[in-house]
Amino acid sequence: MKTALVYASVHHGNTKKLAERIAAECGVELVDAVMSPHADLSGYDKIGFASGSYFNKMHQTVLRAIEEDLPEGKDVFLICTYGSRGAFGSAESLLAAKRACIVGTFGCRGFDTYGPFKLIGGIAKGHPDERDLAAAVAFVRGIIG
Repeated sequence: MKTALVYASVHHGNTKKLAERIAAECGVELVDAVMSPHADLSGYDKIGFASGSYFNKMHQTVLRAIEEDLPEGKDVFLICTYGSRGAFGSAESLLAAKRACIVGTFGCRGFDTYGPFKLIGGIAKGHPDERDLAAAVAFVRGIIG
């Protein structure tokens, strides 16, 4: 079974930490949505989309990948890192339009210095931590078998 993880990690590297650990331990192929737009996802059995939370939405490049690159009817999973809460709704509506089957979602805290959080040195310092990384790997293993 061939699995890809399309991700965007643009500020503190929170999502990249998860993606790299998942790739190393689960054998999924990584697609950086920022550096490699318009990836061919047709050859994958399962496709994950991972991003930080930006104003309660996944990153625009990940949403664009869902809208433009995801073939219809695929099994997908979602991963989100966040300072205060996850943001799956923006992707879920696009996935419904693609008749994709969401087989799972995973979220964990990630270091965040946006807006007022910068004044206090950020929130969720040290996250994702080793526990978060292990949980993300277990989540993906549970999906891809």
